[in-house]
Amino acid sequence: MKLFGTLYLDKEKDIIVSLMMEGERLFYVLRTPNHGTGNLISNLAAVCGLPVSFDENGLKEIRGEIPCYVDGENRRVYILRLADTKVANIYPDGQIERRAAIPAIAKTLMSQTKEYELDKHKTLVKTYIREEVKFRSDLHTHRSGNLSPDLLIALGIHHQLRYPYYYIKKLGLRLTE
Repeated sequence: MKLFGTLYLDKEKDIIVSLMMEGERLFYVLRTPNHGTGNLISNLAAVCGLPVSFDENGLKEIRGEIPCYVDGENRRVYILRLADTKVANIYPDGQIERRAAIPAIAKTLMSQTKEYELDKHKTLVKTYIREEVKFRSDLHTHRSGNLSPDLLIALGIHHQLRYPYYYIKKLGLRLTE
């Protein structure tokens, strides 16, 4: 098998997916080398319903084959899915289109607990949103009169909010000049 390409499921590049080609078959190896406890990969495997294996150094990894499809224009495309969520389209010419990612807050929760309880829809998040709901501001807090960042994040998690726009709408926050 030869290395075909690499993609990352998080912004910090801690969750690495190596793509390996053998003939016309494409395989993946998912690793989290920067997280020594193994919690992150164990929890991700549990969310996705995938088995964990070990590499030659005894580190946990997830391995699998990526099925190949033919699109409406008769082009081959490999579609990587985790937990029934399309994570990437991979084309034979080497082009990789990531379609979902794991937000930093979900990654942090997975790495710091042995019993991660968020479901797949709160763990693997589509990487695009409608333009009209894109939040175009620097949402942050100042001094003791406002919410601390930790409290703002906790409120968002409690109300199952995924994006700052939803914080404003769901929490009923008003923006003033």
